[in-house]
Amino acid sequence: MELMEMLKALFGGEALTFDQFAEKVNQSSDVKLGNLADGKYVDKNKYDDISRQLETANASLADYDPEWKSKLEQAQADGEKKLSDYKFDQSIEKAIADSGAADVVSVKANLDMSTVAPGEDGAISGLSEQLENLKTAKPFLFKSEEPEPKLNLGGSTPGSKSGQIKKDISEMNYEEYKEYRRTN
Repeated sequence: MELMEMLKALFGGEALTFDQFAEKVNQSSDVKLGNLADGKYVDKNKYDDISRQLETANASLADYDPEWKSKLEQAQADGEKKLSDYKFDQSIEKAIADSGAADVVSVKANLDMSTVAPGEDGAISGLSEQLENLKTAKPFLFKSEEPEPKLNLGGSTPGSKSGQIKKDISEMNYEEYKEYRRTN
């Protein structure tokens, strides 16, 4: 039923005074008047929608974990520990590489990592002593500061047939190398 038809059925087609209007509204069971501006009336459809939203929200709260904050703090602490351990491990590997290690992994495998710890000033305690001991015990793990001697197979010095000393083969161009090979 439309609003105008409902009003015609309630009031008829005649003009009413305020008292007559109030009397007809109070006697009618189909009509209820309210001031929507003060929020005392909510449309039934809106009420039903809000009720369904509340039920959905309450159902989702059933899965709520009240310990989420402590779990978050634990996860953050674990992440910070892993990051700290990673940075410490990287600083150890850098220190090993800076010590002249030929292979960082091989040198690290020969260290007692239980005695290595981060110092208060950011330095690593217990590492330098082990590296020095390892340099004397296993020098092959470290790069030599002396240049490696060239292999001498006891052959003649290049250019010795002609009595002149020629430059090193690695410094020769292709033509010089061909001549060297032809004469030696």
